[in-house]
Amino acid sequence: METGFLLQVASTFTCTPIEASLRASIVDAGIADGLGFVQYGQMSEYMLGPAPQSAHILGTIVLVRVEDWLRDNLKSSASPVERGELRQELSKRADEFVKQLEVLSGRKKQVWFLACPSVGWIAEHHKIDVVCQTYTNLLATRVRALSNVTVLSWPASLAKSHFPDRSADRLGQIPFTQSAFDELGKSIGNQLMKTLVRTQPTTAPAVAGGIELAAYLADLRVEVRVAPAAGSQRAHIDRLVRTAAAFSLTGEDPNIEDAEIDALVESENCMLFAVSDRISDNGVSGLAAFRPVEDSLVVERLALSCTVLGKQVEYAVLSALAIIAADRHLATVHFKYRASGRNQEMLRFLESIADADPDEGYVVRVSSIEGRIIAAATKPGAWTLRLELNTASLLEATA
Repeated sequence: METGFLLQVASTFTCTPIEASLRASIVDAGIADGLGFVQYGQMSEYMLGPAPQSAHILGTIVLVRVEDWLRDNLKSSASPVERGELRQELSKRADEFVKQLEVLSGRKKQVWFLACPSVGWIAEHHKIDVVCQTYTNLLATRVRALSNVTVLSWPASLAKSHFPDRSADRLGQIPFTQSAFDELGKSIGNQLMKTLVRTQPTTAPAVAGGIELAAYLADLRVEVRVAPAAGSQRAHIDRLVRTAAAFSLTGEDPNIEDAEIDALVESENCMLFAVSDRISDNGVSGLAAFRPVEDSLVVERLALSCTVLGKQVEYAVLSALAIIAADRHLATVHFKYRASGRNQEMLRFLESIADADPDEGYVVRVSSIEGRIIAAATKPGAWTLRLELNTASLLEATA
């Protein structure tokens, strides 16, 4: 684990091959003691939420390749790409990214941005490199208008076509050759030395960032639909239980028996959460499994996928659990938390909305949940909750 002051690297692709050359550049120059990396699937969560060990983070380097925004939709597609839909999707994703970058820069930590060429496997396979380059240029122009973000330049030494590695890009979203990553790391290190603002790290709250995040969340219009699990949704339950790690009461459980998954599916006490907003529809993104014990709703499994973290979905889920408990005339909600080594995000959430319980978990009174949400959430009231308690009832509430 890294110690001392760090620079974070967040990218839309696998960027760890840059580590050796970039680390050498920043350490030799006395810029930082090391690097941290944000996985491309967790970029939104990182930019919208408080970063771990934020007092030790000097700033963030953000690398974007716009073709990565199209990867999920195009990687298995054999049909011709409709250019109008492509442009619409890139415009939407650019809008979303710029707003998230504004939130990140509002934390009073330095942010550097680099637009990387889209000449990878997706762009070549679907012949969309020209469209991607157009939106890369537009994105860089928009980012330059942000007052707290420094735009870096792509190194001239990588202007030739030999730097992409399309095979590695197709298999692992690793877009460049190792020699290209080495050259890129040196270039970024040199540019950082010229643009670094020499200020001491601070733990003071970033008020402006909080205001920008609240505005972003208000405009996002998150909707969370909660409904009992059905047999046709077994695959969603299986995926969430086996893979959800950061926001999970027990951590990921890849070795769970199929019989346990079947029991969850058949249970009347397993709810699924489908999440959407004005930008995207994430589909089924979470689950909760619980049982009534005396006067308490005991939550034994609770998990959200990382794609919806940072959007306050967890508070909508808490509201849903409060309604379920009240509907069953239960006084408390008891979370059976078990540390797994990777579920610290869940622990931070529980510590903010519940009280530690001697019985290895956290408990909160149903009557106090609304007040806890108001105190902990960045923008209470920025989500809509639609809760189906059974096949005959659908409750709708705006938090």
